[in-house]
Amino acid sequence: MTGGTGHLGSLLLRRLLADPAVSSITSVARRPLGLTHPRLAHTSADLRAPEARRALAGVDICYHLGFQLWAAGGADAMADANLRGTANVLAGRPGAVVFASSAAVYGAWPDNPLPIREEHPARPNREVPYARHKLEAESRCLDAAPTAVVRLGAVLGAHADPAVIRSVAGYRVAVPAIRGVGQALQFLDESDAVSALVAAGRLLLGRGAPDGGVVCNVATSDWLSAVHIAAIAGGRVLPVPRRLLLPLSEAARRLRVLPFGADRAALIDGPLALDASRAGQLLGWTPTQTSASVLRKALGGGGE
Repeated sequence: MTGGTGHLGSLLLRRLLADPAVSSITSVARRPLGLTHPRLAHTSADLRAPEARRALAGVDICYHLGFQLWAAGGADAMADANLRGTANVLAGRPGAVVFASSAAVYGAWPDNPLPIREEHPARPNREVPYARHKLEAESRCLDAAPTAVVRLGAVLGAHADPAVIRSVAGYRVAVPAIRGVGQALQFLDESDAVSALVAAGRLLLGRGAPDGGVVCNVATSDWLSAVHIAAIAGGRVLPVPRRLLLPLSEAARRLRVLPFGADRAALIDGPLALDASRAGQLLGWTPTQTSASVLRKALGGGGE
């Protein structure tokens, strides 16, 4: 079952439909799917709507992927969509939840360990409301039902968010870096992300989540510095003082030069690379691609 669909949700949906052990799937998203299947029932609705709650009521397992990434309508509207949508999904009392969270919940900070394990405190950057909403939604899901929280690295692939694709393409010209701050970024192939979500669902339906639920990082085993990214993309590293990067990013967003502002620029204010060994131990999941190969493919250079 899936609550909310986006580019990752569509891939997950197709993966689940290909599994003969899945008897039926209910999906909810604001847009029509453009896909029909005898085992699929789709409801076009906002996740905050009563129709969404009714459609998802009593499902065995809810894959909750419906989340607003960009604060285009303002921070309050974004919080309402993300948190009230999560509350409405959980009001349907799913038997279990797989929640697609984000590496961003840890925050990008100069003193982050490398790599970051799940025991490390989550400290979302103040400028990143999306990360704060993800962390709050994690807590709500864990309180409501047996839950597997999957904290995903930055997902790239043919179906990625167009704004993310445009941002990555910008690396061909310049790779922004905060002067004097170490950087470590990971890029996760969309198929690997879907495999981890499916594996989390199997854990819940099989032996169930450990007491209190489970939180797993899902990311590649390698990570890239700004220098590594520039070498792959063919751009150059552009070091900028932090006091200038965030306001310049906001100005570029307002002028529509960039699809993001400080809410994404803040995520290079320190290393943000995850240790995914727990996902291997609990989910039996390992990535099939490296961050370098995922980035190279996203830039049109092919994988390894």
